[in-house]
Amino acid sequence: MTTPIKAQIETDEIALRDGAHFILRSVRTDDESRLRDMFARASLEDIHFRCFGAMHDFAADMARRLAHLDPTSEFALAASTPPDRQPEEIFGVAHLSQNPEAMDTAEFDIMVRSDFKQRGLGYRLMTELLQSARQRGLKAITGNILRDNYAMLQMAHELGFKTDFVDGDAVRVKVSLTENSPFAEAAPQAT
Repeated sequence: MTTPIKAQIETDEIALRDGAHFILRSVRTDDESRLRDMFARASLEDIHFRCFGAMHDFAADMARRLAHLDPTSEFALAASTPPDRQPEEIFGVAHLSQNPEAMDTAEFDIMVRSDFKQRGLGYRLMTELLQSARQRGLKAITGNILRDNYAMLQMAHELGFKTDFVDGDAVRVKVSLTENSPFAEAAPQAT
């Protein structure tokens, strides 16, 4: 049986390959301004990859949405600065939303601050998100990725996602979280 997707995960400190430290934690309602700051730094390319095109007032709309999730069907994980670094900033966020027609399946989306990409934070966020989903009894995670978002497609395939179908410029990927899936045995990488 699938339990509600939202969970207050324990705060966990991680270190990336380059020595950068972050706190992984659930997104909170008081994160709206920190999320807006993160999204305001998004490059046009990142907005295109995230929204599949332009979006009016991207930073405010995305921040509001993620800070006020439906606790019965959504969960978001943030990578923020450690408590000794003030003011607190968010450098990345990964989000799951359960499919109302198949509650054992959820769709992911993820974004890392544009000036902090290619350092392994997105990979670590996705690994944690997949582990959290599996612990809650979800059977599969899906996502839509633009065909020209090569870095995201590569990361998804490294994490065991397979191409489910292609529709125009979008690729739908899916990973099974069953006992026999490649991800089921994977340990989180500190990258």
